[in-house]
Amino acid sequence: MAEYFEVRMAIESHERAAELAHGILLAGLATSIDIAEAPDQPIHRDEPVWQLTLIATDEQVPTLERHIMSSGGGAPIDCRPVNHDFDSYPDWLTDGQS
Repeated sequence: MAEYFEVRMAIESHERAAELAHGILLAGLATSIDIAEAPDQPIHRDEPVWQLTLIATDEQVPTLERHIMSSGGGAPIDCRPVNHDFDSYPDWLTDGQS
């Protein structure tokens, strides 16, 4: 079972994404939060859609999902385990080495 999960959701405004991220940080429900323009947005949109990406522990995920829903986050929440291999090195460390 994974120890950490990546939780993603799209939010309509940057201000709303920042407000939600601030509440999540104050509640201690994520170890990392990133706000960025969502990839693959339709060209005809006037306002960009923002993607909120959170890293949370296995124990935090159910509470985090409830917090997002109770804060008016109606967008679908994508939750995936963070898998990592302790025996491998990051790509930036092994570039150009055989």
